[in-house]
Amino acid sequence: MNPSNIVQCLAELVNIKLNLNTTQVSQKEREVAEHLSETINSFTDCKQYRCEEEMTLDLGDKSDESDDNDLDTVYCDENTSKADDEWEDKENVLEPRHLKKYSLEFMKEVVEFADTTDENGKRRRSWNTIYNRYRTLPDRTYVNRFRKYIQQHGTKRQKIENIDELVFKKFLNGREQSLPIHDLDIRRWALKAAHEHQLKDFKASDKWLYNFKCKYNIVSRKITNIITKREISNWDEIQKSEQNFLTQFNKLSSNYSVHEILNTDQVGIEREQHSTRTLSFQGEKKTYGIVSSKNATSHSYTLQPTISLAGQLVGPIYLCLQENQGKMGDIVKSRLFVPKNVVITCSSSGKLTSSLVSYWLDK
Repeated sequence: MNPSNIVQCLAELVNIKLNLNTTQVSQKEREVAEHLSETINSFTDCKQYRCEEEMTLDLGDKSDESDDNDLDTVYCDENTSKADDEWEDKENVLEPRHLKKYSLEFMKEVVEFADTTDENGKRRRSWNTIYNRYRTLPDRTYVNRFRKYIQQHGTKRQKIENIDELVFKKFLNGREQSLPIHDLDIRRWALKAAHEHQLKDFKASDKWLYNFKCKYNIVSRKITNIITKREISNWDEIQKSEQNFLTQFNKLSSNYSVHEILNTDQVGIEREQHSTRTLSFQGEKKTYGIVSSKNATSHSYTLQPTISLAGQLVGPIYLCLQENQGKMGDIVKSRLFVPKNVVITCSSSGKLTSSLVSYWLDK
């Protein structure tokens, strides 16, 4: 086949079917002409050819004007409705081979390779050369997309991943301090990070929040241990004390029966409300919540039962009520119900002091 004849026939067909006006040649038109030239050359080099027509769902707008709004975030629940998907592409409804599978480093490499110029300052690499090196590129428009996204400092998906990382760092820092964290805190951190990354249309929606918690295995948990800041700073000392106690217990317990080994502990009935749940990691054994002072969550009374290692309740339960100045008035004493299995005392805080516990043990 003669390429000249093909070009002449093509020109005649275009002139017949289209009413054309000559204008200044654009860069896009040069790229289309280059693509046609490469296609014609491929015909002339082969001994036989076959024309095929294929219809796909991703043949929408592939112009260079597309922006980074066509990147979706990854969602845990694939069955969730897309109605509130703030990152859903409005122009390309289905585009399976999209930019979300390309890293920013890969985009920079492709653009740098494609933009290499010769000694005259002209680009010297054709689309075929680029495609032979980077086979994962569906078509030539992706080079221009990469170029535009790099100029905008990364795709929207990559910016969202940066937001996720920043929010997760704040979450880790908060939980290391045993601070209670809720959905509102996660959203507030995300919106602040989005403002720093200039993502003005980011809304920290329910869907984003759900996927963020799925991504980092975060769930809502009941706070099982209340501690103070002092206890956090002395954590190593507490762990060491625990090990020493277990060592001493294992050493001495063999000299006594299970009925002679007793354990007593205090149960505080709280009067002041504090956060009882927080977002934390799924599967953790203890979920801590910090307060400024345990007295701030002071309880109205304290119970102290005693059990043996055999699992039996031993003796009466010690009950400490909260009374002003640590004393019961005559009216309170006259109306107080005292069960046979309960020993009642009082303190100004409603807590058992060392002297009160010693008095109870002695009696």
